[in-house]
Amino acid sequence: MKAFIAVSGFKDSGKTTLCLKLAAILKGRGIRVGFIKRTHEKILALQGTDTDLLLERQIPTILWGRDGIREETRETEFELESMADRFMPDVDIVLVEGGKDLPLPRIWVGPAANCPEGIGGILAWYCREGGGGQVPSFGPGEEEQLACLIVERLVRGKDLPAISLHVDGRKIFLKPFLASFLQESIQGMLQPLKNTEGRDVSIHIRRKDPPGGEGGGIS
Repeated sequence: MKAFIAVSGFKDSGKTTLCLKLAAILKGRGIRVGFIKRTHEKILALQGTDTDLLLERQIPTILWGRDGIREETRETEFELESMADRFMPDVDIVLVEGGKDLPLPRIWVGPAANCPEGIGGILAWYCREGGGGQVPSFGPGEEEQLACLIVERLVRGKDLPAISLHVDGRKIFLKPFLASFLQESIQGMLQPLKNTEGRDVSIHIRRKDPPGGEGGGIS
């Protein structure tokens, strides 16, 4: 089942730039990403836009405007899930740029103080000033951490293996095939041990120091 997250904010707030960065990071981690731009402007008349950069990076893209879906159809009534299944069936997560009116978990691009009342589902703020409050906040240069939050909240546990790797307390992304290999290998070795089935198991490994280097803990 696909995960959806909206990247919402006012015009020229940097939504497309953030989507580009997140798409590249997630794709680099082995997660299949799709992109939908929700707009109230007409989009069937082709014109050069910055969203073409996502197409250049081979990220499946839909432009969804009030007059239809660009290059595909002039239908105007769609459900988000059926649209994604129809046009991008093989993706794991869909970034929806805009979509303030959609009932989705979302990242708000801009200061929390400028977020209109009634905007729900905010998973994180993305702004230089910080969002404050109980919702985590990220700024430029922290896209890796934001991508990690998205994976933890929306992707991991659905289609990805239930295993994590930390080096000196810092979480390391694992591509799905590597995570599956590690999980199956470790579970196979633990199977003969009592009281491990269905439990959270932590393993700590301290790698041998390389010549002239410093060792690190892996858990």
